[in-house]
Amino acid sequence: MRASFRLYADDPRRRRTKDAIVEAYLAEQDGIEHGGRCAIVTAGVPGAGKSTAIESRGLAGHGWRVLDADRIKDHLIGDGLGRGVYDDLLEMVLPDGRRLRPRELATLVHRESTEILDMARERCIRAGENIVIEGTFRWDGLGAQLLTELGGAGYTDLTIVDVEVTCDTALHRAQDRWWTGRIDPDNDLGGRFTPTSAITDLYPDGSTRSICARNARAAFEHPLSTVIESMTLFVDDYTTGTHVESTVTKHNGVVNYDSHTAP
Repeated sequence: MRASFRLYADDPRRRRTKDAIVEAYLAEQDGIEHGGRCAIVTAGVPGAGKSTAIESRGLAGHGWRVLDADRIKDHLIGDGLGRGVYDDLLEMVLPDGRRLRPRELATLVHRESTEILDMARERCIRAGENIVIEGTFRWDGLGAQLLTELGGAGYTDLTIVDVEVTCDTALHRAQDRWWTGRIDPDNDLGGRFTPTSAITDLYPDGSTRSICARNARAAFEHPLSTVIESMTLFVDDYTTGTHVESTVTKHNGVVNYDSHTAP
């Protein structure tokens, strides 16, 4: 019952709070260019290294809008702290002798963060901004949804960046990221805790590659992809212990380059 969407389920004023968070979040980034109509979408489990993959390829830079649900979670956590709704939880002392840190409550604001990210994304797409949509691609319906939204708004270029690591690697990185933030006295919110199931559920039946890879590929091959003039699928696969890169591109729905078959 402490999840934020439940706490405010019957509060008509909550929409104003969500609108305010959208405004505050979008205001964090300046110099955003309008009318470029290019989009980048990430795929891969938490901690896979998706942002690093974008940076290493030089895919986005000044003028691009980055849409990140984790930053929106910080806003929601801040809202909860201001209202005092989690005061008792933050008094809890864990076995390491430290109190619970605010970002360790991130799962309680997950649903609202998704709703607010959708609101922000719709607004940015209407403005034709160049956007980076950071996420896992865990939902198999996301591809069709994004193709519909982007194509309907006249976007001409879509790049999907999928980064694949083993489940053990993802779990280790998530724990390290959480613990580093938890013990940092200068980090007011602490480390972001990712439940183990949020990672292991993305590897059904002990598979080596995540369902994120499957969904990313399905989006690239979706019949609706014809609404986007140019599409690219980059895959960085680290699951074999070495880095294996692959690239596939298509123009008006027709594949015109595949690194697997290229000479």
